[in-house]
Amino acid sequence: MQLYGVLDSVCRPLGAADVQAVFQLAELDGVTVQAVIDWINAARMLPRPL
Repeated sequence: MQLYGVLDSVCRPLGAADVQAVFQLAELDGVTVQAVIDWINAARMLPRPL
């Protein structure tokens, strides 16, 4: 559920393939899932190109 929340917070609509990827990621260990969440959150902080 955390993955969905993070993706939703960056306004990333989920397609069918995205939903499958999120389910597969969620099956990984908690440390790995948290690392992916941290990467997404860090990317949100990067400056956007003009």
